Amino acid sequence: MHFRLDQLGKNLLRDFFVLVGAAETEVEVPPGDAQRIDIWHVPDPELLRAHPEIQPGLLRSMAAEAGMVEVFSAAPDAAEFHACMRKRYQWHHMLELRAERVLDLPSAWLVSAGRPDGMLRDFGFVQDAAGPEGLYAAPAPGWRIQVVVISELPRVRSTVLLRLLGSPRVRRAALRDLAALPEEAWERRVALPWLVRLSFEVPDQLLPGLPSEERDFIMETREWYEQWNARRMKEAEERWQLQMTARLCAIRLGRPLTEAETATLAERLDRLREDRVGEVVLSSSAEALAAWLSDPNAT
Repeated sequence: MHFRLDQLGKNLLRDFFVLVGAAETEVEVPPGDAQRIDIWHVPDPELLRAHPEIQPGLLRSMAAEAGMVEVFSAAPDAAEFHACMRKRYQWHHMLELRAERVLDLPSAWLVSAGRPDGMLRDFGFVQDAAGPEGLYAAPAPGWRIQVVVISELPRVRSTVLLRLLGSPRVRRAALRDLAALPEEAWERRVALPWLVRLSFEVPDQLLPGLPSEERDFIMETREWYEQWNARRMKEAEERWQLQMTARLCAIRLGRPLTEAETATLAERLDRLREDRVGEVVLSSSAEALAAWLSDPNAT
């Protein structure tokens, strides 16, 4: 399960970074293919400006400059921290060779589901005064390293995608927060395909063998998707019904409906239902139908 959750995290973050620049996962660090960066991203300032709906906050800060992101489903230790730094320095060296000039050291973000107490203590990380709770900075800014402890992030909209990468308890809360967002929310567009894939790629016969919290998260994700899909189908059916009824009204009236009449018709279909509205439209003269559409108390 950790492999699937790690892939979920990489895919979610990559698709977010793609909204505001270029990004890829599993970037090979020369020489050889033993080392790979989880996510490498390079922002596009124009794309950042073109997405004001992405609220100021942790994700937008992460996307503001080129950098690497490493995702951990368990708290990293000192050895894993050193491995990340080794990858960063080798990657930086390769970028300079390609550019044939000195480049700024890319930023490094370590995103951890749990709190890596030993690593934070041994390397002197402190709570970032300019960031939210759960964001830790290296003791000197020149290191350009920050650690995100997902379990400590505030439960606000600007952290919802990151919280989907946390522990089962944190993920389930984030899923509920995601479901509460507006249908057109950009976070939904990014997260929905990967959440659905995660929940349905586990065969039903394997669900009983999963830890209860993992199983509950998958089942809750499935339930959310099924409810969302049913609601989407219902809305599509209602739009189709309104279009067909409005067209029939236009034929009876001999003219297109006004915006106000279309809004009234939608309200009548919702309140009186299709059979009653159809009866009125088919049995009324043009004058009677126009009066029915303009009467706020009509039934």
